[in-house]
This record gives sequence, structure tokens and C-alpha cells, in this order.
Amino acid sequence: MLKFPGIKGLFFDEELLISKGVMGISIPCSGLNSSDLKKSGRAYIDKKFVRKKAPRLPEVSEPTVIRHFTRLSSWNMSVDSVFYPLGSCTMKYNPKINECIASLGNMKNLHPLTPDFLVQPALKIIHDFNLILCELTGLAEFGFAPQAGAAGEFSGLKIIRKYFDSNGESRKIILIPDSSHGTNPASSVLAGFTPVEIKTGKDGTLNVEDVKKYISKDVAGIMITNPNTFGIFEKDIKKISGIMHENGSLVYMDGANFNAFIGNVRISDMGIDMVQFNLHKTFSAPHGGGGPGSGAIGVADFLKKYLPVPYVSFSNARYKISEDKERTIGRIAPFLCNFAIIVRAYAYLLSLGRDNISSVSEIAILNANYIKKKLGKILKDSDPFEKGLCMHECVFNDAALEKSDISTVEFAKLLIDYGFHPPTIYFPKNIHGAIMIEPTETESVKTLDGFIKAVGAIKFKIKKLKAIKSPQKTKVGRVNEVLANKHPIFK
Repeated sequence: MLKFPGIKGLFFDEELLISKGVMGISIPCSGLNSSDLKKSGRAYIDKKFVRKKAPRLPEVSEPTVIRHFTRLSSWNMSVDSVFYPLGSCTMKYNPKINECIASLGNMKNLHPLTPDFLVQPALKIIHDFNLILCELTGLAEFGFAPQAGAAGEFSGLKIIRKYFDSNGESRKIILIPDSSHGTNPASSVLAGFTPVEIKTGKDGTLNVEDVKKYISKDVAGIMITNPNTFGIFEKDIKKISGIMHENGSLVYMDGANFNAFIGNVRISDMGIDMVQFNLHKTFSAPHGGGGPGSGAIGVADFLKKYLPVPYVSFSNARYKISEDKERTIGRIAPFLCNFAIIVRAYAYLLSLGRDNISSVSEIAILNANYIKKKLGKILKDSDPFEKGLCMHECVFNDAALEKSDISTVEFAKLLIDYGFHPPTIYFPKNIHGAIMIEPTETESVKTLDGFIKAVGAIKFKIKKLKAIKSPQKTKVGRVNEVLANKHPIFK
């Protein structure tokens, strides 16, 4: 019988790390006596900097510190400990060789203000990584200043705005399908545009004729997520791009789902003018903790001059940090890029090699359709796009769960007790009680089978009384999320 990786061992209680009279390290004697000083130690420090009370720092031994933080780490779920099927987020395993390379002293200790001639190898990595992305996409150049996916979106929209301003036009509208990522409307507004939503058809894709209804000379562009948030490839993307270009509008693709066709499809062949890549998704760099991230922004040739600065140029056998873009949108971050993330992504691509990159998307799609078909038999009548295949992720509604008197959020909390991180829930917003699952290419069939079996156990065996109390096997149980949002405690 298949077992679940849910927590069955001991829970460790952990108090604040406060104690007195214990040392974690012994500092050798300096050889100086107080009598060797001409005056007391405090006399050498400006009085305004001298503490009136000693700092309340813990005095602890090294084993105490190690055990404290190791126990704390066991309270959290992570991609290193459990399956993370978050739809739209591509939470795949992060190869540790990438971490080792990014942690090398000559990588992690670089200062962003180091002169160009002292960091030629680092600049070469950035330059060569740009060339690889251009080869994968067919686009002309990438900028690495954006330090998050949404920052990449914002940069792309600023480029669209600058492009039309430079051409003497003042276009105000960005078309956004209801199958796009949730940050797209916000990025549009921040860049000074008005987002206009386009409804998708019953098959989960845009209808060409519907798009035509929104076309006007006030439309600056369209932000289209492809594959979209339903996990479906926009089959008419070339026709839609043609319609936009005929109107003088630009086509922006949200590339957060690039994991679905990396190595198999060139973005430029779809008529895309610009794209942002979340390097912490497709290219296996870590998520979370408020960073690190990277939202690399790539553009077609006619938009290169608008990219943010600085950037890495190459001439006369030397790499240089340059700022000479003719119509740049300027700086959007203090320095060149989040170098540690680029190193990880670069290592990831080199370790795969050109022959294996396409396997990433192929296996990701295979895994997602495996989940879709298997869960479709358990969550009957819950697949809004049952007839077709999905790409990298699949989405279900809550029809089958409601018959078991379990809500989507209760289903998500129950999965934690079975040892799986919950999938994305209640998104996309136009799928009632949505459950969006992305298994990625790094998960085995055994892991997927365990997840599927857990869903079946929840659907057929769990009673409402247990559902409302879950998770029960974690250190912290169900919290009042509404209260936490309205009255957060930060201390």
C-alpha cells in the first residue's frame, strides 16, 4: 500500500533563544591589560554612541544555536521536503549544483561597484546568458535589471509607453485576457495604462473575433500569458499578434509559464515583441523569502534601445557595463542585476545542454496531463476543459468536492496532513473554487501517484468535522486568515 509523507514523528517545542552565561566561541586573549590603555575603553568612543545598557543578546553554545534553527526549519514546508504543486508558480526542485556554484567565493563576494576590468568573467556570464536566452526565444536582447517577475512586467510596459511617446502617440489601453496572470493589470496601471479585460471562450482560449472588437487606435498593446493560466496554449496567438501589429499595437507575452515550451517553441515565431522570464521559475532558481528573484525582460530588435540600463556590452575583446541605450527607460534597480540568480540559471542551462533543454517542457507537459487524467476520474465533472490536453498545469473546479461537503480551502489544508503542499486555490478567479496544479518536470510518477491517492482519500474518506480542523499534524494548525490580514502582529 502506498504510504504518504505526512508528519508522523515528534514535534519539537521551541522557546525563544535567550540564556545567560554560556559562550558559543572562545576569543583568544589580546595580550593587553587595562593598564596598557591610557584611558578606559569607553573614552575612545563618542559618548552619543555609547550604550547606557548592555544589549540583550543571547549567550548560547554552538550546539544550542544549531539545534534551535534546525528544529525551526522542520516546521516549514519547502520544495526540498515535499511536493509543491503550485499552479502558475513552477515550483520545481532547485539542483544543488547551482547553489554550490553561486556560493563560490569569487561569485558571492563580488561587490556591485567593482570596476569592469576586475570582473570580466562575471560580465561574460551575464553576456553569454543573454545570448542563450536570445537563441531560445528568437528575440534580440534581454535586460536583467528587473528583480522580480512583476518588475519585468512593469519594465516591459514602461518600454511600450516610451515607444509610443517617442513616436508622438499617446495610447492609453492595454488589453488583458481573463486568463492572464494576476499581476498584469496592476503592472499596467503602475505604468500609466488602463487595463481592459477580454473574456476567454469556453475552450479557455482567446477568440480572434472577440479580440477584434477591442481594437482601436488607443490600444497600446496586449499582455497575453501563453500558455495561459488555465494551462492551455493560445492556438491563435499568431493571428492575434497580426491583428495587434496591423493596428500599430505591441504584443507583450508574460513568460512566467515558459517552462511549458522551453526548447520547443521560439517566442519570436508567435509574433511576440517582448517577454519577461521569471528566472526563479523556469530556470530553477529558488523562490520565496521576498527574494531573490529576476524578471529578465527580452525584446525584439526595434525595441532594444528602450531597455533599462545598465547592461553588459562587448567590444575590443572586453566586457563593459554600459549605459548608452539611446531611448532607455532608465534605471529600475540600483545595480546591473541580481547576479546570483543569473549564475544559477546559467548553470542550469549549461548542465542540461542544448540537446536536453526541450526535455524539460516535454516531461512537464506529460506530468501535468497525467495529473489531469488521473484526477479527472476522482474529481468527476470538475475539469472545465476536460476534452482537451493541457500544457504545464491543469485546473479543476470544486464541483466534486462540494458533493463531499468539503470546500476548496479545506481540501488544501487536508493535503498538508498527507504531506503535500497545497496547489494554488481560488485562482484563476473565473473558475469556481479553482484548484490549479503544476507538477513540473522534476517530480517522479511515484510522487504524482502519492498525490493522486491523497486526493482520492480526501474526496472519499474525509468527513466535514475533520476537514474544518485541518491541518492537524503541523506545528501550527488552522489560523484565522481574515483576522491576520486585518490585524497583523509584527513584533
